[in-house]
Amino acid sequence: MKKLLRVLCCLILSTVCQAQTAGSRPPNIIFILIDDMGWADGECFGSKFYQTPGLNRLSAQGLRFTSAYASCAVCSPTRAAIQTGKSPARLHLTDWIPGEGTPKNSRFTLPLWQKSLLPQETTLAEALKKRGYATAHIGKWHLGGPECFPEKQGFDLNIAGGHIGHPASYFWPYGEKGNSHQVPGLAEKGGKEGEYLTDRLTDEAIAYISSHQDKPFYLQLAHYAVHGPLQGKKDLIEEAATHAPSNGQANTTYAAMIRSMDESVSRILAKLDELKLSDHTIVVFTSDNGGVVHFGTPTATSNAPLRQGKGFAYEGGLRVPLIVKVPGMTKAGQVSDVPVISTDFFPTLLELVGAPPEASATAVDGISFAPVLRGEKSLPRDTFFWHYPHYWNGGAITPYSVIRSGNWKLIRFYETGKEELYDLGKDLSETTDLAPGNPAKAGELSGKLDAWLASVGAQLPVAR
Repeated sequence: MKKLLRVLCCLILSTVCQAQTAGSRPPNIIFILIDDMGWADGECFGSKFYQTPGLNRLSAQGLRFTSAYASCAVCSPTRAAIQTGKSPARLHLTDWIPGEGTPKNSRFTLPLWQKSLLPQETTLAEALKKRGYATAHIGKWHLGGPECFPEKQGFDLNIAGGHIGHPASYFWPYGEKGNSHQVPGLAEKGGKEGEYLTDRLTDEAIAYISSHQDKPFYLQLAHYAVHGPLQGKKDLIEEAATHAPSNGQANTTYAAMIRSMDESVSRILAKLDELKLSDHTIVVFTSDNGGVVHFGTPTATSNAPLRQGKGFAYEGGLRVPLIVKVPGMTKAGQVSDVPVISTDFFPTLLELVGAPPEASATAVDGISFAPVLRGEKSLPRDTFFWHYPHYWNGGAITPYSVIRSGNWKLIRFYETGKEELYDLGKDLSETTDLAPGNPAKAGELSGKLDAWLASVGAQLPVAR
């Protein structure tokens, strides 16, 4: 009887969402993508140091995922995966652009990897435009040069999106004229002394929402925050200094950046309320990779209990925060431990707006997690892959590939030839390598990893 009731509830919720989608106007989509925000960088994600009332509100209204993964532990590959529904390994776009090269003493050199998202790839924005959506990108792009900018990839409007991976400054004019990391386009539009980049991008997003409230829109708000340089507003830094450090999180400047990002979320939600669009707008909030643990005094953040952070093959580099709110579908305040990954956004969002399955045909590495949003406890997939044939952070990160199958996770390090095996169900912090004592499981996962690498045409590091 309980099972029957659960099925009926799911059908009712699905019918409500489909009714919204099938009407004269499909739901709006706001996709908020944060740069370098860690798995635990918010109160609703478990932090006792960061203050995030906006995220708390969004989490209370939607579904929070505890096992959401980025498609790569650095930014550009994940961003490409979100746009296309394809794995970075398949795209051959496997590092941040343009990457670091190789240390002199490394065993390998790099493959001839793709340093841009090619215009011939089908993007989520292009798929949504075919369904009548207005499309806008505001913020960080970092997927190649002008021929690959958002306006060439299905976005009607591009504000501040270019080749750069981080701003020269978070304060107007966001870098001196001629600085290669000056945020594109904003200084020319004007500004004022003390203006903060996260606030400015939010202003632009709110203006877009206000001017498109009478038509379906897809807004990708991709903040440069909380990527370095670590710069926050003085009053928020001082406020953060009154909070006790907790669980390795203690950097007050980073806390101020988190707070400004959270204020952006609050302002977006408030504008939706004001315009009576909240019940007709899907909101997604996530990050492109794990939190930064390799710089800052004290360290920018901590992903504990996860191991390590950005760039690393361990959970701290790969797990990211994720909240999804779908009016009429997601039950308020729910939490799911079902694993999902960046490639899944393409088919998920298209299903949510009523597109037929063939609309996601090009998103070959993602599956829709709409069933989880409707209350299901599993998906027809339990295996995930990552591939990073590069060196990063001065050689602290070396080439690796990863497979997670069920709770088992195997990491292959090419430089040493070593493979590590962990049981995430019992050892989330990846403290105990089980490969020496369980060669059968390690061999099984290693074989699956080989098969996947071959199937997607993954580029391997090249022996010197």
